Amino acid sequence: MELLQQQHLNGGLLIMLVMNGGDSSSAKTLADENGLTFPVLTDPNYEVFQRWNPSYTTPSTTFLTPGLIVEETETTWYPEQVEELLYGE
Repeated sequence: MELLQQQHLNGGLLIMLVMNGGDSSSAKTLADENGLTFPVLTDPNYEVFQRWNPSYTTPSTTFLTPGLIVEETETTWYPEQVEELLYGE
């Protein structure tokens, strides 16, 4: 995810990791231990999880594409999927 963030930042990709549960301390630890430069947020009441992941799969990946279209993908995705969602290629 970090590599994708760096490769596509100018193309409009902003990655945010949302942890189900947890607190700001655990989010900071995760980011620091993995050298993440994108925001790591917590969802202590599972509100984001319930809204953006109706299938309740974990881990999951949800893209908000240009035009604010929500695209939920399988937990396994490929760089080509990101490019297609971002650029329509």
